[in-house]
Amino acid sequence: MANAVKFTKEGHISFKLNCIQQPNNICRFSFRISDTGIGIDAENQKSIFDSFNQMRLNHQREFGGIGLGLTIVKHLVELFGGTIVLESKLNKGTDIFIDLPLKNIALEEEVVYDVKNNKETFLPVHVLVVEDNKLNQMVMRKILGSFSHVSFTVVNNGQEALDALKKDIYNLILMDLQMPVMDGYQATKIIRSGELGERIGMIPIIAITADAMQETRQKVIDLGMNDYMTKPVNKDLLLDKMRVCSTKAHVKLRTA
Repeated sequence: MANAVKFTKEGHISFKLNCIQQPNNICRFSFRISDTGIGIDAENQKSIFDSFNQMRLNHQREFGGIGLGLTIVKHLVELFGGTIVLESKLNKGTDIFIDLPLKNIALEEEVVYDVKNNKETFLPVHVLVVEDNKLNQMVMRKILGSFSHVSFTVVNNGQEALDALKKDIYNLILMDLQMPVMDGYQATKIIRSGELGERIGMIPIIAITADAMQETRQKVIDLGMNDYMTKPVNKDLLLDKMRVCSTKAHVKLRTA
């Protein structure tokens, strides 16, 4: 769905789900995601599920890449014994078909960390969210909007982040890694270099990415980021990491 939104400028996007009960307590889920976006040519379709295939030739600076999303989806679908098929025509659109057999299980009681019970008093924090994906932006707005004493600004890439840092004062940066124009690695390198000033160079940065590889985690820490977490974003985990980073910067957070 994220790629459908990202690569579709006009027309429509549809999501269909069917569930068929089968023997041995199995439910077969059939997903279809369709869009009328830019489509994928035959050559790129051969490697569309490879790690960080970017379709670089004509659309990188406008759209960015598809990152690890489809690679992770394919891996997870196959782990559950399912299949994923892509059909696409350049400049016409794309259809993704996922067939997933899942076994019914009894629901276990969910254990939730209640961050609202923390009675400690916190100071306001202004957060800069650097994220190019529109759906991820919506998620971050929803999560951060639920925290009291947290204000935030959302920008689309590393260059916009650098511009925003010159215009306003931020206490924390949530940085995506794979973005068009300027990625999170390059933006962080510039921030940590002190080129924008000593105060900006010391702002805590948390990497938020779909890339769960250990070498990526180590790379962002070596680059000077303070912490790292993977998508989809867990609200309570994000709050904990924001607290830790902000405490080190002598700023505390609280939830509503």
